[in-house]
Amino acid sequence: NIGDQFARSVYYGRYKVIPIRTEIIKFCETIGFDYMGAVIWQKVTTTNTTGGATIMGSFPYPRNGILKLDYEFLLLFRKQGIPPKPTKEQKELSAMTKDEWNTYFSGHWYFAGAKQDGHIAVFPEELPARLIKMFAFSGDTVLDPFLGSGTTSLAARNLGRNSIGYEINSDFIPIVKEKLNINQSDLAETEYVFLTDSVKTDLNKEIKNLPYIFKDPHKLDKKIDLKKLQFGSKIDKNSREREVYYSVKEVISPELIKLNNDLIVRLLGVKENKSVNGQAIKFLLEKTKGQKVFMKFDSRKYDERNNLLCYLYLKNKTFINAHIIKKGLAYVDGSTDFKYKDKFLNFQRH
Repeated sequence: NIGDQFARSVYYGRYKVIPIRTEIIKFCETIGFDYMGAVIWQKVTTTNTTGGATIMGSFPYPRNGILKLDYEFLLLFRKQGIPPKPTKEQKELSAMTKDEWNTYFSGHWYFAGAKQDGHIAVFPEELPARLIKMFAFSGDTVLDPFLGSGTTSLAARNLGRNSIGYEINSDFIPIVKEKLNINQSDLAETEYVFLTDSVKTDLNKEIKNLPYIFKDPHKLDKKIDLKKLQFGSKIDKNSREREVYYSVKEVISPELIKLNNDLIVRLLGVKENKSVNGQAIKFLLEKTKGQKVFMKFDSRKYDERNNLLCYLYLKNKTFINAHIIKKGLAYVDGSTDFKYKDKFLNFQRH
């Protein structure tokens, strides 16, 4: 199952949807698989923006609305060659009802996704169960090269199939064991074997040897080091909070702040008042000392010097950009439009 991915404008300067499925199709056909079409899985998701909103784009006005990616593609491929012939018993055990056939072999599937708990890409058992019924006979072996939390193996076991799975993250072994409830015996006397190895691979070397390598025709080069800026959507098993917090390493000016990861950001809507620069810098230092901060963003992401533009907040939601203007320690930047411009101008007048 493959979902299209947003290229965040805060990283690349503009929004773009990356159609990963097209590259996977090209790659699989290059290595000899036949592409057999796709199922569109319509599911319920939360397509959150970096600012936390669930409505994306220029709501409620045209023309920069962004589609919710509340669907995934299930890409179907067939390996060339002659498959093993099933026995009569296998056929009888694997027969689908007419309703199942009509539902499974339709181009659209409608059911909810799984609760994400302990793994970044959990899907519901219904998903592999349908595919296993469609393409594997009872007693066949199902291969999952990205085992994750073990949902495919669970579905295979429950449908009387064997399974083999690979997972590069050994932290998920306890999750798989718990999901399969391996300490509980069953009527089929299912056996579980977990093997680990220490194979080290030179990924850069292996990638160069691939028969197909993606080349971005748009040259969508990142504007910022992705390691310096991450968001609260789950990236790994430790990413739990919606906001990602930083601390302030240096106040360069009333407009520019260096964070603890050495990322320099500009306070959006703030223009320095040189007559009170010293007071403004002191205010920012005192306000952020020992505090955790997080950022939110507007439609414009970078200034002319490629500094990231942000609204800066303390962990307790104190709005730093607004406060420095309220205190009369900076002007409102009137040279650009931004979400809170009218509010900031009102602060400045009073």
